[in-house]
Amino acid sequence: MSAADIIHDPARRRYSAVIDGIEAYLTYERPSPGVRHITHTIVPSALGGRGLGKQLVARILGDVMAADERVSSSCWFATGLIDTNPDWAGQRA
Repeated sequence: MSAADIIHDPARRRYSAVIDGIEAYLTYERPSPGVRHITHTIVPSALGGRGLGKQLVARILGDVMAADERVSSSCWFATGLIDTNPDWAGQRA
C-alpha cells in the first residue's frame, strides 16, 4: 500500500485505507483555520503490523505541510510519531 491508496474525505475529516474489506482510518478535527487536530488512528488487529498507522499519519502530515497548516493531536499514536519526526514536530500548532 502507498500513500496514493489512502483516501481523504474532507467532509468526514477522515483518511482511510481499505484492505481485504477491512478499513484502517485516521480522524481529525478543525479547531481553527489552518489547524488539523488528529483525534484517532484506528488499525484493526487483522491489519496490524503493516505500518498502516504510520502511513495514515504520514499522509495527513504531508497534506498539512503542503497546505502550510499546523497540526495538534490527542491521539497517542500520532503524537508519538509527530514527536519523533523533526520535520513533523515543526508543524505543531
